[in-house]
Amino acid sequence: MEKIKKVLLFRIPMSICNFRCEYCYLAQRDEHYQGVQPKFKYSPEDVAKACSKQRIGGLAYINFCADGETLLTKNIDEYIRLLAKEGHYIEIVTNMTVTPVIDKILNWPKELLKHIEFKASFHYLELKKRNLLEIYAKNVQNAWKAGASVNIEITPSDDLIPYIEEVKEFSLKYFGALPHLSIARNDTTNKIEYLTNLSQEEYNQTWEQFDSEFWRFKKTIFGKYQNKYCYAGKWSAYVDLTTGIATPCYCGLTLGDVFANPDKPFPESPIGKCGVAHCYNGHALMTLGLIPGNTSVRYGDIRDRQRDDGTNWLQPELKDFFNGKLEENNDELSMVNKSLEYAKSFSKRVINKMKQTFTTTNR
Repeated sequence: MEKIKKVLLFRIPMSICNFRCEYCYLAQRDEHYQGVQPKFKYSPEDVAKACSKQRIGGLAYINFCADGETLLTKNIDEYIRLLAKEGHYIEIVTNMTVTPVIDKILNWPKELLKHIEFKASFHYLELKKRNLLEIYAKNVQNAWKAGASVNIEITPSDDLIPYIEEVKEFSLKYFGALPHLSIARNDTTNKIEYLTNLSQEEYNQTWEQFDSEFWRFKKTIFGKYQNKYCYAGKWSAYVDLTTGIATPCYCGLTLGDVFANPDKPFPESPIGKCGVAHCYNGHALMTLGLIPGNTSVRYGDIRDRQRDDGTNWLQPELKDFFNGKLEENNDELSMVNKSLEYAKSFSKRVINKMKQTFTTTNR
């Protein structure tokens, strides 16, 4: 069984999208619809070398997610292919409608496809409005037939409530199971809130019928501060794929350009104490083990579903890998070393603050 050594979250600042979902927290501002392809500092070969199994120290869970539709990013399939060829396990966040790119990926050897999971965002109302429901379903089924994994995830928005029975019927027909549920976040306030006009009780009663363990876990961590020691930055990195600039996760000091010097060790600096009130993407970061002992829930289990014919959405090798824990395959720091890392981090913050002050006063 292959074991997880690191989590790499590849953010792609690419705003092109063929959908306009009202609940999309990545695209609530006009600048996300500029329709411009980003310029990449590094080639697919450069990125694969910088993220080699040897340099990482093992295999990584790698998530690709653009501000717009991920598979509309030019040449993105080559970045994915070479990293899968390196042995890593890849999760692609996509609305599953970019058929030419999906077909290109599905023509890869089955040994590579075993390492690919499409996180297929099921934007039902957009698909229905654009007459793309059948295309979505066909692409999902083709991916399964080719040997890849697919997870169906729908956002429980208030607008979708009148269509719940329709969604369930369609899902059982084409996916053999109901979709998992995500949680829509209201980013128009300073608080971390559900994007719904329902009370919490009404919300739970409405959506519990989907029996989604993924959703249930997300609810347990939604809006809750994680106060235990976090190894983000040491066991994970949030990387701008176009520049290589990385941070530990969605907060923290920069790790620098992690693609720049592939012959040197991969930059690492644990965040330790989290700087935000809520763990963004915690359904993955927590279940993959960035905070040792924080939860026994495993990522593969909450991503998967069993179809009505007894088969599963996720391929067994990929599910086993997703069920791994970083804490099981990495050494934890002693209290002394944790204190040293805190001191280093504090020093960096002081230096950065001094630089900012100096720059401001000398303009």
